[in-house]
Amino acid sequence: MHFSSFIVVTEYEYVTHYVTAGGNAPQATYVPEQPAAAPVQEQQPAPVVVKKPKKNPAPQPTYVAAPEPEKEEPATTQEEAPAATQPSSDSGSGSSNLDADQQKALDLHNEARKAVGNEPLSWDDSLASGAQEWADHLAQLGSLEHSQGEDGENLYMGSGSNPYSAAVEAFLSEKSQYNGEAISGSNYMSFGHYTQCVWKTTTKVGMAVAKDSSGASWVVARYQKPGNMIGDKPY
Repeated sequence: MHFSSFIVVTEYEYVTHYVTAGGNAPQATYVPEQPAAAPVQEQQPAPVVVKKPKKNPAPQPTYVAAPEPEKEEPATTQEEAPAATQPSSDSGSGSSNLDADQQKALDLHNEARKAVGNEPLSWDDSLASGAQEWADHLAQLGSLEHSQGEDGENLYMGSGSNPYSAAVEAFLSEKSQYNGEAISGSNYMSFGHYTQCVWKTTTKVGMAVAKDSSGASWVVARYQKPGNMIGDKPY
């Protein structure tokens, strides 16, 4: 598997949001500061890397988002797209039942992929179902750990009303750390969540969220085909 993970709280295993990535190869952990509201440093799970010629994903980083400060702003923030909004032609498909936050997460993936010339992802309900099982496990476990399966995987933990899109924004925030190099066994730890999101041969994504007893959201994103193959580039 290729995995990357994040924990956002507004605890991240990059934010205090936490995100974790997992895979057959080693996993990395990244904790960057949350992009806007909180000065807390966000952490993301190391992305998954795959070694050639075996093409097994390397371990993925974990992302934990720092808990976001309580806001008195109305729930209708930029992250909350109206459910009635129609997806753009490059938003991908696979399920007609996405809520506004799920659709925003899919759109964010595909905007980033379009920016590098890669085809859009479609939402896959089977991947989302498997992601839900693992998200439930992580919420009970209380830490970001990759599932070591055959899918690419990004993990995130944090607090907030839009966990799907917040997780993807955290993954994509690693773009500034990536300079176009091929994936190696160690260099992907600071940008592996981003490269998995835009990986050229990945065509499907499914995501799920589970809440723990404190109200924190544990987000699992699953990808097929997995990315972060050692020796390859995402685009």
